[in-house]
Amino acid sequence: MSNSYDQVLYPSKAFQDTHPDRLASVAILHGLQPPTGPCRVLEVGCGDGSNLIPLAVALPGSHFVGIDLAARPIELGQATINRLGLTHVELHSLNILDFPAHLGPFDYILAHGFCSWVPLFVLDAFFSLCQQQLTPNGVVYASYNTYPEGHIRAATRRILRLGDGSVASGKDYLAAIRRRATNPLWQSVLDVELKRLNGRDENVTFHDELGDAYHTFYFADFMERAGAFGLQFLSESKLRPVLKPAFSREELGEADEIAYQQALDLITFEGFRRTLLCRSGLPVDRGNFAQHLPKLSLASPLRFVSRSASGAETFRNDRGAGQVELNHPQLLSILHQLEMVWPQARPLAELLPAEPDPAVLNQILALSAASLVHLRSFELPVAHTASRRPLASPLARLQASSGPVLTTLLHSLVQFEEPSAREYLQLLDGTRHTESLAAGEEVLKAFYRMGLMLA
Repeated sequence: MSNSYDQVLYPSKAFQDTHPDRLASVAILHGLQPPTGPCRVLEVGCGDGSNLIPLAVALPGSHFVGIDLAARPIELGQATINRLGLTHVELHSLNILDFPAHLGPFDYILAHGFCSWVPLFVLDAFFSLCQQQLTPNGVVYASYNTYPEGHIRAATRRILRLGDGSVASGKDYLAAIRRRATNPLWQSVLDVELKRLNGRDENVTFHDELGDAYHTFYFADFMERAGAFGLQFLSESKLRPVLKPAFSREELGEADEIAYQQALDLITFEGFRRTLLCRSGLPVDRGNFAQHLPKLSLASPLRFVSRSASGAETFRNDRGAGQVELNHPQLLSILHQLEMVWPQARPLAELLPAEPDPAVLNQILALSAASLVHLRSFELPVAHTASRRPLASPLARLQASSGPVLTTLLHSLVQFEEPSAREYLQLLDGTRHTESLAAGEEVLKAFYRMGLMLA
C-alpha cells in the first residue's frame, strides 16, 4: 500500500552526523568501546538510501540494511545500488512492526528524520527494535524535534494546516498573518519561520509540517521513553555542544545528566536534537575527554597561511569557514603533519610525544568543537595524493552524470555547477593515466582535498 512518501518524494541526502565513524568517535571519547572495523548498520526510515548508500561506498567491509515503509523510494535506491554494483547494502520496503529478526543484529542503528514523524506506538517499536537488535557496545542515532523552540514550530504547523492542504496555500496564509501581525515579537517569529520555509524544498514542508504524524519532545521525556527499553543517553552526535556546552553542569547546579541536558535545551532554545543512545549499564565517562582522545585518529582541513615574528602560526580552514592562530610547538607539528595527508587521518598517539602536554589535548578538543580538526575512529578509503590512474568515488561519478551535488567519501556534500568539472570527474574511473587527463593538476588536487578520490 502506498503512502504519502510514495506520492511525494522526500528530498534525501547524506548526513555527516550519522556516520558510524562519528558515532564511534563520540562513544570512544566517553570511554566506550564501539566497533571501529567492519560493522553492521541499520537505517530506519532510509528513504531512497541517499544517506546509507554513501556509507556503503566508503566502508566496503561493512554491511548495511535500510528499511522504509514507502516502496517507491526503496525502488529508486535499489536502482542506484544496482548501477553501482554494491553487494553489501540492502534496502527493504517493510513496516518496522514486522521487522525480520534475522536481518540483525546491528552495531549502529540510525533514525534521522523519523522519530518525530511517526505515531508514538511506532516510536516505541523503534526503541524495542534497538533493544532487541543493538549489539552490546553498539550506538543508536536518533534525531527529533525538541522544546522549547518546538512550540514555535508547532504554531507554524497549525497555521500552515489552516490552508487547503497544499504547501503553497499554507505559506500564503502564514504570509498573510505576518502582514497583519501587530505584535513586534510575533512579527519577528513569523519572519524567521517564513524565511526558514522559503529557503527549503517544498516537499520537505509537505511531509515535515503538513504530515499527519508530528511530535515534539522535551529531552527528559524522550529519554524516559527510550529508557523504558533499556537505552541510556550517551551524547549528542554534533561535537560542539558536547565539547563546548553553553554552561557547565556545575554552573547550572545539576547533578543529574538528564536534568542538565534539559536545562541546556531551555536556556539555548533548542529545537532539534541528534542524540546518541547506548545500552543501559554501560559506564559512560563524561568528564575525561582528554584522557580518551589519544585513542582516536585526527584529520584536519587546516592549511598553513603565515608565521608571525613571535613564532605564532595562522591556519585557515580549506573546506569551510574559520581560521586559527596557534603557537604551541607540539600542536603546530601535528597540524603540519595533518596538512600533508588531508583528507586522510593519522593516529593521534603516533603524533604525540611519550608525555603529551595536557594543554595540547585540550586545544585539539577545542579545534574539534570548531570542526577545524576531525576525530576519526574508522579508516576511510580516501586518497590524499594523485596516483597514476586516479579513481574517483563511483557514487560521485554517478551523481555527476545527473546533477551538481555530489557526496564525498567523507560523507559531506560538494557542489559543482560547472558541467565541465562534472564531466572531468566522470573520466576518473581508474583506467586513465594522469598524463592523458587534460584538466590539469590543480583540478585533480582539488578533487583529492574534497575527499572524492579513492585510495
